Amino acid sequence: MRTVKATIIRLSIPLLALWVSASSTAAQAPDPHQLLGELSRLSARKPFLTDSPDVYLEPDSLGRFFSVPIYKKLRGNAYFGYEYDEGFLFQSKVVQIEVLKDLTPGRACQTTYPIALHNAFKASGIEVQKAAPHQIGVCIVGIEARETPQTLPGVMVEAYFRNSVLQKSFFIRYGTGHRRGLPHAVRLSAETLIAQLVSRTKNNDNAQR
Repeated sequence: MRTVKATIIRLSIPLLALWVSASSTAAQAPDPHQLLGELSRLSARKPFLTDSPDVYLEPDSLGRFFSVPIYKKLRGNAYFGYEYDEGFLFQSKVVQIEVLKDLTPGRACQTTYPIALHNAFKASGIEVQKAAPHQIGVCIVGIEARETPQTLPGVMVEAYFRNSVLQKSFFIRYGTGHRRGLPHAVRLSAETLIAQLVSRTKNNDNAQR
């Protein structure tokens, strides 16, 4: 599947190359300007609709969860995903799962992703409640079940966080893959999402319920 391939393969190879270069001996030290140039390229933020290969290679993965107005606001790159932040803050340690669904053929992650998400919440000390002022919506819109010469097993996710008190939301579309198989990719995807949530915690060390 091209969606996962576009994001995950491009992510792993350049970062691996940087890691190998940084681990070289002093005699083989990489050009710092070259490293800075590569890091700059990886961190570049561009409009999703004009930058992402998914738009023309995986059109079936679009429009099933996010709307066109959201796609127009997403910025990022195929390495780290595309996001749009209205000014969302996570001002609590509780969250409501408003939407959680798998729209891919076969629904291969319909059972495993909720488990992975629950474990990621628990590991972060976040409780799930039905009537929390912060909501999360998650939808799996793309999947690659097996490794091929061009792809890694993985999932493409569209998700949002909403602070109903501030009336501000955060939207993200990102892909996650893993060489050890789809279950590992699903777990990493859920952990990545919750890391995004925690990183937007107000007064991170003293968040109140």
